[in-house]
Amino acid sequence: MLKQCLKIWVRSGIARYPHEYFTPVRLTNIIAFLIIVVSCCQIPGALWFWQDTGSSQFVISSVSIVLLCLVPLLNHQAKYTFAKIVLISIYIANLLATSWLWEINLYIHFFYLLAVVCCPFFFIETESRLKWFYSMLFIILFMSTEIYYQLFDLQDHTAAQQLFKFSSACLLALACVLCSYHIQKNVARSWHKLALEKKRSEQLLLNILPNSIAQRLKNSTNLIADYFAQASILFADIQNFTPLCKRMDPQKLVSLLNELFCQFDVLAQHYGLEKIKTNGDSYMAACGLPNANAQHAIQCCECALDMQDEFERFSEAHKLQTGLRIGIGCGEVVAGVIGKNKFSYDMWGEAVNLASRMQSHGESHKIQTTQATFELTRHLFNFIERGQIEVKGVGQVTTYWLISRKY
Repeated sequence: MLKQCLKIWVRSGIARYPHEYFTPVRLTNIIAFLIIVVSCCQIPGALWFWQDTGSSQFVISSVSIVLLCLVPLLNHQAKYTFAKIVLISIYIANLLATSWLWEINLYIHFFYLLAVVCCPFFFIETESRLKWFYSMLFIILFMSTEIYYQLFDLQDHTAAQQLFKFSSACLLALACVLCSYHIQKNVARSWHKLALEKKRSEQLLLNILPNSIAQRLKNSTNLIADYFAQASILFADIQNFTPLCKRMDPQKLVSLLNELFCQFDVLAQHYGLEKIKTNGDSYMAACGLPNANAQHAIQCCECALDMQDEFERFSEAHKLQTGLRIGIGCGEVVAGVIGKNKFSYDMWGEAVNLASRMQSHGESHKIQTTQATFELTRHLFNFIERGQIEVKGVGQVTTYWLISRKY
C-alpha cells in the first residue's frame, strides 16, 4: 500500500505531460517527498525540546509538510513552474525559520548548497532564467548566512582562521555550482541523444506499422486484430520482372525498385492509403484501415490511376520494356500484427485474395477491379466490363477495367 502511494506521488500526472517535462516534474515530486521525510525526522527532536524552542520547530516542520503536499497536486494540474516555485519557497522558508529560531550555527545553511546541485535539474531549457536566478539565490543565501555566523560566532578564532574558513566556504559554493552545471550539461546532452534515438526508432516503427497500430503496440502487449466491414485493397505488380533481374546489375535493380516504390509511397500517402508491404516487385496498399473510411474505394481508384501514369513516366525515363498490372478489390477484411520478430501489419479475408487475383489475372498497363469496387465508384470513373473470369477458389467472377476519371 505504501509503495503504491509513493509511486502515485512520484508519477503524479506524468502521463499528461510532454516528454521534455518528464524528468523535471518527476524530480520535483521526489524532492518534495524527501523534504517531507527530513521534516518528519525533525519532529522527535522538536518534541524532546518542547519547553524551549521545540514547539516552534514542530510548527515549522508541520506547516512545511502540509504545504509540500501541494507540489504533486500542482504538477497534476499542469502548473509545472508554479509547483517548482512553491517547492523552492517552502525549502528556503524552512531553512531561514529554523536558523533564526535556534540562533546558533547548526550548519543547516549547507542545505542551500544541496539545493544548488539539484536546482538545474528542476528546469527545462526554456526556463534557463529561473534556473540561474534560483541557483544564484541559493548561493547568496548560503554566503550571507556564512558571513553572519563568521561575524557573530562566539568561538575564539584568529582573523587568519576566520578568513581561511570563509574562503573555504566560498570555494565549496563555487565547486557545487561548477559540478552541478557540469553534471546537468552532460545529463542534458545524454537526454538529447536519447530523444533523437527514440525519435529515430519511432520513425522506423512507423515505417513498418501504421501510426495508430504502432501506438497500440507500444502501450499494450495484447494481440492486435481488427475487423473491418468495408475496406479496399490494391495490388500492383511489374510484368516480366524476372527476366529484367537477370539482365540488370543488382544495385541498379534495387535502386530502380526503390525509386518506383518511393513514388508509390508518396501517392498512397496523398490519397490516404496505408502501405501494407512489398514483396519482390509487388506493391500492396489498402484504404479504410486501420481507420474506417467511407471513401476507401474511390481513393484506391484515384491512387491506381496515378500509379499507372507514374509507372509510364518511370518506364520512359529508364527505357524499360515492361508494364504494370494493378488489381483492386473491396469487402470484409481482418487486419492485425503477427510475429514476434520482424513483425508486420497484414490483412486476411476473401476481399484480399480477390484483389490479389485481380492483379495476377490482369493485363499489362491495365487496372482490373471487382464488381463491388465497380458498384461503389462507377459514378466517378469510367469502366469497361471485361466479363467473367475464372478465379481459383472463388469460381466465375465478373470484373471491370478501370479506364479513367469522369471529371
